Amino acid sequence: MDVAARAAVRRWQGRKVLNRTSQIDACRGCGRNVLDPDTGVIYGRSSRGYAVTIGLVRCGRIWFCPECSAAIRRGRTEELKTGALRWLAAGGTLAAVVLTARHNRTTELPRLAGALWGEPKRDASGAVVLDRSGKPRRTPGAYQRMLTDPAFYGRPESTRTRKDGTVYSRPAEDGIRHRIGYAGMVRASEVTRSLENGWHPHMNLLVFLGGTLDGTPANGLVKPDGYFAPGDDVLEEWEDWLRALWARTLRKMDPAFEPSTDCDLPGCKCRGKGHGVMVQIIRSADDAALIEYLTKVQDGKPPTDSIRTDLDAATGAALETVRADNKTGGRKSITPFQILYRLWDLEVQGTDPRLAEGYGTPEQLRAWWSEYEDAFAGRRAIEWTRGLRRHVQLDGDDSEERDLDYVYEGAAQEPLTGGVVMTSDAHGTVVGAGAELEVQAVVVGELYDSVGDLVGSLGGRANHVRVLTAEQLADVQENLAARVLARQEDRKRQARIAEFEADQAAAERKRRHFVGLVAQLVAARKAAV
Repeated sequence: MDVAARAAVRRWQGRKVLNRTSQIDACRGCGRNVLDPDTGVIYGRSSRGYAVTIGLVRCGRIWFCPECSAAIRRGRTEELKTGALRWLAAGGTLAAVVLTARHNRTTELPRLAGALWGEPKRDASGAVVLDRSGKPRRTPGAYQRMLTDPAFYGRPESTRTRKDGTVYSRPAEDGIRHRIGYAGMVRASEVTRSLENGWHPHMNLLVFLGGTLDGTPANGLVKPDGYFAPGDDVLEEWEDWLRALWARTLRKMDPAFEPSTDCDLPGCKCRGKGHGVMVQIIRSADDAALIEYLTKVQDGKPPTDSIRTDLDAATGAALETVRADNKTGGRKSITPFQILYRLWDLEVQGTDPRLAEGYGTPEQLRAWWSEYEDAFAGRRAIEWTRGLRRHVQLDGDDSEERDLDYVYEGAAQEPLTGGVVMTSDAHGTVVGAGAELEVQAVVVGELYDSVGDLVGSLGGRANHVRVLTAEQLADVQENLAARVLARQEDRKRQARIAEFEADQAAAERKRRHFVGLVAQLVAARKAAV
């Protein structure tokens, strides 16, 4: 079995553990529930010789599901790589940044995650504080404060009237972002856990620099001839500011989270600057040649060595920023998905704990996973700052709906050479026996008639499996897509109705509040008379 096949099996094993471990309903049903019971589930052989399963509900949880995370991060990586290449081709500069915080084995992950990325604001009783529209108020984390700091963002022109009637005007002030040509950044967050130091959440940023903007990064445009190479002096100014602000902000939130800003370890890759912030600058080696390659790639000409350098730099930065699912720890450090994999090894395979991947007892692993879900449920793992996609001529967004598109698109777009369709009951039999991989192996071997026999041997009904040709499978896929799309549109319509009703209710609450204030004012005036 090759590396890719072993990785696919491992992801399947992790999802099986997730189904019975997670407290999130969507994760418990991922890969188990059927999208459309009237259609059933397709097990098909792709034109490239591997098995494809279509017709199952997927959770789309990038933090928690090994299978969904791989599909989402694969799509997000291609998106980011395209944006990075376009920025380099235009003459811009990239900076790969890693941000982390001090931590130890007693650090509570939800508290540290809140300090880094923000969290809902709570009152004295612990209840979430809502704004007037009924949405939770949020306390910003260090990341949000970094983006809004006046030293970085600058100050707009402002005018105000003093109490004595005089008018004071303050001219606009440029911030560091103007000097480095900041156009936006992509943030990808990830977490590991070590035996010695506990949870280690951190951020990988890919920052787009060297663009002169008309307007702000969120709402403006890069001038056609506005690309430049920031000088070493302004890049050093930015890095020094970032390191100081990051440490200062985390110290205010909790002194225990403050990262180091210097280091005396010989040969350390931080170069003596501390471990809270690390910055690597990426520049294009051959802008003109890269533009030609990107615009004429359909000619089939291989890239020159200089362009290959650009491609490798952009791809490497995108992978390092986004593909947390590909990373593994070791015997003393594990990723969250390795928690699931070790549970599989210990509880399903019966592997000797000393030989199983990672570390920890089943009880510890389940407690760690529960803490991890509590800390990251509802958070975005990958986020582009507003306006950045426009600067690199990309559509799309960071929504969960787009994540689900990545999950479903890969299988749905793959042409099938043959396969079977089984009913929901038959698929339930397969899932209950944990025999999905066996079905896939039979399909890959093109022994389609044997799938019914396999289902029968598991206690199901063999006649609940139909063998279909490539043309018939294409028709089933098309009908399934149409039915699912219709349901999605209906859900969106219901969501719009619910949002409208919520807005109306909020407006009515505001009206009643105003009427109450007016009534109090009238009563006060009458009492004064």
